[in-house]
Amino acid sequence: MNSCNFFGKVTSGPDLSTSDNGTPVVTFELELEDFRRGAGGEKHRMLTYVMFEAWDTAAITIDKHASENCLMSIESSARSEDTPDHTDTYFRVNKFKILS
Repeated sequence: MNSCNFFGKVTSGPDLSTSDNGTPVVTFELELEDFRRGAGGEKHRMLTYVMFEAWDTAAITIDKHASENCLMSIESSARSEDTPDHTDTYFRVNKFKILS
């Protein structure tokens, strides 16, 4: 099963474009925040940045209503794309909620 859930803040985008066949697609980056305890018990803030894409009506809605620094809850599936040097991993939006 390929299901990934995220909650975070939009940090870049959304950038709306159109695929070769005319379907709207939007890409954006989400900042995920996590806290870990160090060996001495101190709390450390960890940030992870993840790329997302959404298609069709989801792309249009995200482009219209999401903006930098808004919070989103996303259910997605992981995708990968091989390049000569490495593999890029990104997430395809299946469901989402814009929270602010």
